[in-house]
Amino acid sequence: MPGHAPAGHPHAHGGADVIPMRRDRRRSPAAVPHGNTAPQLEEPVPAGAPTPAEEQLLRVVEGVFVERGLTLADPQTAAAFHAALDLAVLAVDAARAKGTVDHAGQATITDTITDTITNMRNVPDWL
Repeated sequence: MPGHAPAGHPHAHGGADVIPMRRDRRRSPAAVPHGNTAPQLEEPVPAGAPTPAEEQLLRVVEGVFVERGLTLADPQTAAAFHAALDLAVLAVDAARAKGTVDHAGQATITDTITDTITNMRNVPDWL
């Protein structure tokens, strides 16, 4: 019958072509030309995953909370953490308003802490 696989046909079970692999293929490394090294494959970093520097920041910041029996993975703790970061920015603004820091000093402090605070805000999302 047309379109029907005859009995005993290798694909009668509906499977695809199979490329036979030698069993010893995994035991022997691929030949590498003299003087060259085998390429090292890097695992891709998932989107949104922290960089190594951000990972270190994560460990430090989360460590402060863990020492107190807390974790930034808890939404309430993360919200309180974000509020504390907002307060840090307000403290710099208050120093400017009191005249403790001039405008240039406020700008320097703000520029210095902006990246750190921005990254710190991301810590709960990385957990």
